Amino acid sequence: MASTDRLPIALLIDTLDDEYQVAVVRGAVSAARGLGVALLCVPGGRVRDPVAERAARNVVFDLVNAETVSGVVAVTSVIGSAIGPLQIEAWLERFHGLPLCCVGVPIPGHVAIEVDNSGGIRELVLHLAQGHARKHMAFVQGPAGSAEASVRFKAFRDALEEVGLTFDPQLATEGDFTKASGRTAVRTLLEHHRPPHQIDTLIAANDYMALGAMQELWRHHVEVPDDIAVVGFDDVDSARFAHPALTSASQPTEQLGRQGVEAAFKMAEGGKPVSALLATKLALRSSCGCSTADVGLASSIVPPVGRGVETSFVQRRHAILAEMARAAAGRLAAVGSGWDVRLLDGLIGELRGAGSSSFCHALERILQKIEHAPVTGVILQDVLTAIRRQSLPCVASEPSAREQLENAMNEARILVSVFSEQAVERRARTTRERQRAFEHAMRSALFADTAALSQAAAETLPELGVDACVVAALEEPNDVAGGARLLFGFGARDRIEVASPTRINRLPVHPLLEHGGRVLVLLPLVAFGRTLGAAVVATSRVPDDELEQFREFLGMALDMLRRVRDRAG
Repeated sequence: MASTDRLPIALLIDTLDDEYQVAVVRGAVSAARGLGVALLCVPGGRVRDPVAERAARNVVFDLVNAETVSGVVAVTSVIGSAIGPLQIEAWLERFHGLPLCCVGVPIPGHVAIEVDNSGGIRELVLHLAQGHARKHMAFVQGPAGSAEASVRFKAFRDALEEVGLTFDPQLATEGDFTKASGRTAVRTLLEHHRPPHQIDTLIAANDYMALGAMQELWRHHVEVPDDIAVVGFDDVDSARFAHPALTSASQPTEQLGRQGVEAAFKMAEGGKPVSALLATKLALRSSCGCSTADVGLASSIVPPVGRGVETSFVQRRHAILAEMARAAAGRLAAVGSGWDVRLLDGLIGELRGAGSSSFCHALERILQKIEHAPVTGVILQDVLTAIRRQSLPCVASEPSAREQLENAMNEARILVSVFSEQAVERRARTTRERQRAFEHAMRSALFADTAALSQAAAETLPELGVDACVVAALEEPNDVAGGARLLFGFGARDRIEVASPTRINRLPVHPLLEHGGRVLVLLPLVAFGRTLGAAVVATSRVPDDELEQFREFLGMALDMLRRVRDRAG
């Protein structure tokens, strides 16, 4: 079977309302497109989550089988965080016979793509102890069932011993990887330990808890990093835009998704991929006490004295362009080819005095081209950081050129920050308008017939990036093995006109969804802890939290329909 004819590869995650998981999805989408195979993204919650409303999402995992997919990538670090490795190992037996790759937490007998959690925490502790002379370190743990959280906590204790510090159990508190638990952890710690003499550092097992901790420290008038340094793990986009910017152990998150899909695909093709351990790297920012200038200079290579600035740029040109490309990570395709050359030439021209603000003019042209593209300012800030880091050696021997470089970079960063704020506001406003239009249309047709619902969806959902959609309701809540019926749906050439019985476990391969190059997303429709149905959407975009909003609306709509039907019956 050719890869274009193969069933999709399923990616099992918890939710799309999470930056870390969306980054994994982004890498998986990139790999699937490169391989010419469809991706079925399944945000089915944490397996056996103790909260009923969240556990109800697990139903969509039951729809992943040999009839609907050709392979499975299970992000075990998130879907298994409520029950731990042993139970998730038993749970994965349901996919016996399907090619299976685990991402995040290795499971015996399966290929796994994991991150060096121990190494990342160790580097953070060593940096804080040796680089900032911090001695009283608190730690916010992750969920008790999370294998990654356990590894990170052990690595913290081991690293303390390595640098000659004593672990204090009273400075360790529990969390659950959410911002709320980070805030709670700070309140618990501050009840008994006041900074800076009893606590001078807080290390969180992930960025969300670290960000929540910083919010709570601010409420208690504790300065970060002056009183307490705060660091996290993962390096989500929010870490870079926090105040102060959050130091973190950066995971190659997209690479996790990419290599997971590549491994599952290789197994489906009869190959034998091997497990991989991916390294982390420190993302040093203000929250630990580092400054942007310090970070940039740390990796600079001082050139021989007497080398002219322009000559230095000529000799380092390929290195600068290569670093820019790595920072962009293929995310600036909308700009077109040659953007990196134009940006670098603009900088060199400005330093040469050929044109005032020529660097920012080149940057403005890039911003104009990505105004409506799904590109975040984080990527552009990373590109600017790469340019600065690689350009510093070229101006190290000439103070005036160094000053010009810093001024150009500061102006460019302000330009990108303003663009980012405007873009976020513009996208949020546009999304709200489109979401309201969809919800209004669906409410108007909710008690009409299937044809009206399908028409309303076909007219409004493409504005939300949904190219095709099928929605099914269970005849009885939580009864996946029982009957189900198609409620509505549309595709490129057809619509569902009449509600009809269906096998819900065949929903991901419904004919309306057939179209190359798109991503399928299998959404659980739940309300008040009950599983009411499922929806599958096809999109050409990388799925994100907009689909979570869509899912929540459909879940409540199904609940309303069922209650009306029950009263009428």
